[in-house]
This record gives sequence, C-alpha cells and structure tokens, in this order.
Amino acid sequence: MYDLTSSDFYSSVQDLIGKVIHDEEGDKNTGGLLFQAICYGLGNFSECVIARYQLCLLMALREHLKINARECLLYDPKFRDEEKHILNNLGFHVIDKNEEGKRPCSLDTRTLFYMPHCGKSLCNNLLWANWSRQHLSNMVVIGNSFTSIIDNTPSRLLEKTGGYIQRLYPYCTEVPLPTTFKFTDIFNDTAIHSFPANKLRNAPEEFWDSPSEPRYEEEDVEFISNKQR
Repeated sequence: MYDLTSSDFYSSVQDLIGKVIHDEEGDKNTGGLLFQAICYGLGNFSECVIARYQLCLLMALREHLKINARECLLYDPKFRDEEKHILNNLGFHVIDKNEEGKRPCSLDTRTLFYMPHCGKSLCNNLLWANWSRQHLSNMVVIGNSFTSIIDNTPSRLLEKTGGYIQRLYPYCTEVPLPTTFKFTDIFNDTAIHSFPANKLRNAPEEFWDSPSEPRYEEEDVEFISNKQR
C-alpha cells in the first residue's frame, strides 16, 4: 500500500478519476451521487504480487472515493477460502456466485467496475447487462483499454467475444492510466472508461433495441462460465 499510495502513479490516478467523475457529474447534473464498487477477476492475490498491487489500488480508491465498505464487492471464481476470509477482514463483501459479469448497475448510485486485466468477454457481458443510456452513463469501468482490444483483435473474432465493446466504443471516453508505476506489468494497458450521457444521446434509437445475450465458445480461455464452477 505504501509503495502504491506514495507513488507519482497513484497521484496521477487520483487526478484522472476525479476529473472523469467531475465531468460526468457535470454532464448529468447528479449533484455527486455516491459510488458503489464491483471488482471482477482480481485473481489469487495470496500468491501473485500483481494481484496484490491491483487489490491495493482498489483499497486506495475505496478510501479516496469514500465508498462504504459494504458497497465494495468482489468476485473471482479462483478465490480460495482463505482469500475470501482476508477480503472480508479488509471490509469487502465477496459475491457468492459467478455472475459472469452480468450485473446491472444501480440507477441510484454511480458504480465503479474494477476489472484489472480481465478478458474482453467478461467486459462484453457487463456492457450487455447495462445496455441502456441510463445504466451506461451511471458507470465507470477501469480495465483493459477498449482501444487496444479493438486494435489488436481481428474484427470477426471481436464480434463474437467483444461485440458490445465494439459497438459502444464510439460513445465511450477512455483515459489511459499512466505508465509511471515502478512495475510496468501491473497496470499496463489499463484505462478508465466512461460513457457520457451527451455521447450516448448521439446513438440512434435502434442501437438500443433488443440486445442479444452474448454466447461464447466453450474453448474461450478468457471466460469462466457459471456452469464451470
């Protein structure tokens, strides 16, 4: 935690996410709605130093954004029982089932989705579950850069595993995290994504019609379905 919070990297992250929140609140005139935080795909932090630093960033942002502990939820199908115990002791709530990322955000509370280095299928599910102007404009996603996903994935494969990322990309605002942290493989290719209401209003009405639930091939190694656990 000291390594992270005393770094220039973290000072920059605070400024960036503060600006994203401020700009979004100005656009929506929300008057500063409180945040809820949902974290997917953290991994086994008991043995992985990358996951430990990623957990520390979540803890630091929870404090910075003044998110109530019981409104900060985590899930990873790989969590061990002792890791769940540690998270509970740190004030987090561990989700008890694999939601596959299909959690609609609240319309009463701004939601931060923290998904460090998660596969695009999980983020694709999240966008599908919130496929409306009202839901998308009320959420912020910290995860793999949408720009990198689109630039580095063949279009036919992207349509299958990240179709909603592809469709929403023109209406998304992406702010890359700085690359100044001393360990370059922890927050690399990570960005803050928001979906401003003024951009979403530019999407045609048929854009929102009857979104079909994503389906993935069984061999998709990026995605662990709730049927596998």
